[in-house]
Amino acid sequence: VLLRDVQALTLHRGQYTTSRRTAAVPQLQCTGGSAGCSRVPEVVQCYNKGWDGYDVQWQCKADLENVYRFGQIEVSCEGYDYPDDPYILRGSCSLLFRLELTEEGERKVKNSGGFGSSYYQSKKDYFDSGSGAVIVIVLLILAFGVYKFFLSNKQSQQSSGQSDRFSQPFWQSQQAPPPPGFQSIYT
Repeated sequence: VLLRDVQALTLHRGQYTTSRRTAAVPQLQCTGGSAGCSRVPEVVQCYNKGWDGYDVQWQCKADLENVYRFGQIEVSCEGYDYPDDPYILRGSCSLLFRLELTEEGERKVKNSGGFGSSYYQSKKDYFDSGSGAVIVIVLLILAFGVYKFFLSNKQSQQSSGQSDRFSQPFWQSQQAPPPPGFQSIYT
């Protein structure tokens, strides 16, 4: 079939393309977007809106809730004999698309923190699950451990006899005297 002559494509979720030279792929493939891929429509129809001299320009429609819309779309079909063959294998077309939120969808997300979409719900659940608190606690324990290590190391050096100046490293033996009025019991 000549690609330019194809007036409409009907693509179904869960069905695969026909293939001759390459592996079959799903007819509908969501690639993300602000709404995620939790609401992939059952059926999408894409209409040939004209030719730009290089490729067919497609407009795709589906029964979507008012909060969703198609973003970037790309219809891809298998060339019959070679990749850029203007003739395509019947049934070989697939749609790659991004699912975006409409203005109404963005308002609902902002007002309610999500509207049941598993994409937003999973993000919310991740942050509400306390994983951030666990990370903070682990970091505090590590910091306390490092503090105690250096504190015990310093105390062991003080108790090992600082009177012998030759047994200490050069940088410790060259410490400046304490300032006037400083009592050594506060070190």
